[in-house]
Amino acid sequence: MDIGEFVTVFQDGGVRAWLDWDALESAGCAVRERFSRSPDVLGGLFTVWYQAANGTDGDWRNPGDRPLRVAECADAMDIWPTDRRERIRGFADAFRGEARPVQLVLPAYAVGGDEAVLLDGTHRAVAAYLAGVDVRIMLFVLDGPIDPRMLPDLGHYR
Repeated sequence: MDIGEFVTVFQDGGVRAWLDWDALESAGCAVRERFSRSPDVLGGLFTVWYQAANGTDGDWRNPGDRPLRVAECADAMDIWPTDRRERIRGFADAFRGEARPVQLVLPAYAVGGDEAVLLDGTHRAVAAYLAGVDVRIMLFVLDGPIDPRMLPDLGHYR
């Protein structure tokens, strides 16, 4: 997949992270495809959800708040707003009822090595991890500058 295809698939697909779509091509971003069946790979992905130092729901705007990985989100259900918890639980219940592996197609942004932050699909990713189901993960990872102008969350990864 090239950057143009990434934009075609994911920009209109409802990516909610504040990605600067116009800057992707000019920044020289490339797209790397990764496939995994590992719950550890899923659990290790960073999210755009944060936890404050006092253990409450955090925000990317707060330099002291830290981005959580999918596995940490599954363990922090009690700090999330009610609508987020309910949505995650709804997906987890549906995933447990599936006879086949859960397939997750997830856009992400590389933040160093094999580490990446999810740009969308976080509710589904956390739910699949929480449900403990068999997963098939297809990641489309943007390789670009670690620059908060590309994605504000990237300021936490410098």
